Amino acid sequence: MKPTVLPYFFLAFVLFLWTGCKEDDATVLTTLNYDGPNVTAPQLPPGKNLFAAYFPPAETQPYIGRTMDRITFYLTQIPEATSVVVFAEGPDDRTPGAELYRKNLTARINTTEWIEDRLIPGIEITGEGLWLAVEVELADGQPFSVGCDAGRTYDPNGDLLLLSTATQWTGFRDLNGERVNWNIRGVLAEE
Repeated sequence: MKPTVLPYFFLAFVLFLWTGCKEDDATVLTTLNYDGPNVTAPQLPPGKNLFAAYFPPAETQPYIGRTMDRITFYLTQIPEATSVVVFAEGPDDRTPGAELYRKNLTARINTTEWIEDRLIPGIEITGEGLWLAVEVELADGQPFSVGCDAGRTYDPNGDLLLLSTATQWTGFRDLNGERVNWNIRGVLAEE
């Protein structure tokens, strides 16, 4: 090689190495959620209460064929018992369908923060609606559990509740006029 070509060859080699060694793009999580950052938690009666976020077909259809592999939720106090539940589409937007998944997490919850449950097996997104729920059992005098946001991005499907004192689902806003979304999120596996 001629001496005048060697520096250009070396420069091209260095540029090739430099551009080929970029960091991988950060993984972007795809989630089914309505909530913003946790702010507080509502006072509820003692007994079993279910908090849920309902994602109708219009929300799930863009993800047909993907798998939901985790559910995360925020606890502000540790309940006596905690389970994660996923329900299928029901007959209307205030009634869940069949139970698709249930896991009791009581034994592993020892802190108040974001809790994550890996769904094994994952749940395939088919385009039907999904209900993501957290069931808690509250003791007398311990009325707080699942967290909620400040309601800035309020969605009437994000505050669903089945109280221990009720037989039908309702929205938290229907009970007291407050606009919140439960801190419950479904995380989809990477594509």
